[in-house]
Amino acid sequence: MKVILPVIDDQGARNMMANGFHNARFACIYDCDTHDCEWLPSEKISEKPGNLTLGLKQKGIYTVISPQMPLMALGLFIESGLVVYQSKSNNVEENIKLFIDNELKPFPVQEALVSECGGGCSSCSSTSCN
Repeated sequence: MKVILPVIDDQGARNMMANGFHNARFACIYDCDTHDCEWLPSEKISEKPGNLTLGLKQKGIYTVISPQMPLMALGLFIESGLVVYQSKSNNVEENIKLFIDNELKPFPVQEALVSECGGGCSSCSSTSCN
């Protein structure tokens, strides 16, 4: 099984989580069997840009760890059989360890709602965040 996490880059900040895949330039793919990490540019994550979930599954990735997740993306991932966890740290290695130790929780829908509107309650007319 493989896990994917959004990261800032593959050099100096390779262990620093990006806020989410929507603004990540790279992704870290952790292989739970070999305990190896691979860093890929975002555009190389999936050869099928219109169907990211299919591309992830073809690479053996069924788990996503991210600090933020738009509601539509969360729904699409879950409907496609992917498991999405919310990160607890800004550090990739810490989140991988938390995942291995079964200490990460599934991404809460309420957090996805906040991610969707950018967390600025004044930016929309919804009352569901208040």
